Amino acid sequence: MTSSATGARTIGSFVDRLQGDPLQARLLLLLGLWVVSLVAMSLLSPYFLQARTVPYLLQYIPILGLLGLGQTLVILAGGPGIDLSVGSIVSLVGVFTGALVAAGIGVWPASAAGILLGAGLGFVNGFLVNVLRIPSLMATLATMFAFGGLALASTGGRPIGGFPEEFGWLGQGTTFGMPNAFLFVLLPVALVLHVMLTRTVTGRHIVACGNDDRAAHLAGLNVTRIRVGLYMLSGVLAAVGSVISLSWFLAARPDAGRGMELLSVTIAVLGGTHIFGGTGGIPGTIVAILIVTTLQIGLQLANISAAWQLGLIGVLLIASVSTTGVFRRLRGTGS
Repeated sequence: MTSSATGARTIGSFVDRLQGDPLQARLLLLLGLWVVSLVAMSLLSPYFLQARTVPYLLQYIPILGLLGLGQTLVILAGGPGIDLSVGSIVSLVGVFTGALVAAGIGVWPASAAGILLGAGLGFVNGFLVNVLRIPSLMATLATMFAFGGLALASTGGRPIGGFPEEFGWLGQGTTFGMPNAFLFVLLPVALVLHVMLTRTVTGRHIVACGNDDRAAHLAGLNVTRIRVGLYMLSGVLAAVGSVISLSWFLAARPDAGRGMELLSVTIAVLGGTHIFGGTGGIPGTIVAILIVTTLQIGLQLANISAAWQLGLIGVLLIASVSTTGVFRRLRGTGS
């Protein structure tokens, strides 16, 4: 009886902690879902658990991961904000950087110029949404077509090559068996953003804007500046993802980011970021990246058609939006 009572109290205490921190509960749920995904993909394809699958999985993650992190910040700040142009930014920054390299500029200075372009494109999005007050869905949908169309029109749909082999260190190289882009870009960026959101005044301001922008404004916060800055940061992260893509393929493809915008939204929302802002975090986004990429690669290895892959991503998005509402209500009951 004593051990049973102790066990019951332990379980009750654990449940209380989850009610007090719904993001922790969400993270545990996502970790469980990732384990289920790993088991399911290994059953679908005998090649999934082979040793070379893990490095390939980690090599694919950084580009989409950076987009998902940027999307998380934009959505978290409320508005409601969303950035559907991140995939097109990847494409446009890539062809811009490729054009500079073809013109004789060094690959690393050209990459730095591309990242600055990403910040500028993010500023355009932030200005349209937060200054001109165009709904973010419509504004970034328009820039998605504009940026992507410019990338295609400027290249005639043809890739740009000519990148030096040593540039492949970032996108193709490994250290201690792990891809350099994952080890030296995605993980440090995720760590810095997590610390920013949880340990700094800036992070508290971002969450405050997402919870109640009017109250944040009355408290003296410049909500417009914060949100424009996050759109710029999203553009920078998309541009860094573009540089990794260039280094991986040693070519600039005008359609390199096609489809990534919807995946980045799925990752952010699946990771626990509420679609109207105010709730979310970096750890959940990282696990959501692992889930989505695990499913994509596993289904590809199992020769499942792209239509079924997209359908599964759609189901994940619907489920994530529904469960985010549940966890938001859980936070209300626990407070």
